[in-house]
Amino acid sequence: MHTIERQAEQLAAAGIPETPATDLSWVVADARRFELPEHYALLVPGGAAHRPGKRWPVQNFAELASWLNTSGYTPVLLGGKSETSTLQTIAKAVPAALNLRGMTSLSDIVALARGAAIAIGNDTGPMHVAAASNCPTVVLFSDDSDPVLTAPRGGNVEIIQMNSLADLGVDKVVAAARRTLETNLGPHFRE
Repeated sequence: MHTIERQAEQLAAAGIPETPATDLSWVVADARRFELPEHYALLVPGGAAHRPGKRWPVQNFAELASWLNTSGYTPVLLGGKSETSTLQTIAKAVPAALNLRGMTSLSDIVALARGAAIAIGNDTGPMHVAAASNCPTVVLFSDDSDPVLTAPRGGNVEIIQMNSLADLGVDKVVAAARRTLETNLGPHFRE
């Protein structure tokens, strides 16, 4: 049982019979200061330092960023101080990428997700925020966590799970991103 349903069941037992869906419409942030291009994609290559098995290899993210850029979507890189090296590696491989390391709050991530064509990343907090903001998302899971129990929830979430993310090919993530973009943008999908 997903943690959301488990918690709803506990609240019902405590006398709160209905649990509303996540609603982030109240979150206000102005993402204009980031000077974003019209078409961009969020990339979240980080995650908890103590859970390295939940991270897709940085070189794979760099290849994905290159594909996005070639397809007309500026990669926007999200992460904190601990992702400095990872984000710099991707930005070096794709100079058109916008590296927002350490510049975003949770409210900023909501605002960025609202305008993004897609968000792609590891199973980590910002991906849950992006999904809850109804940004089309592709989330990468290893066997270090179970998406049945903890997958991000939102209007359009695709989960890719492999025992080891080191075994997940870029082609499989690109195919998922292409499907997601085609589903959400239809004839506006740029490639």
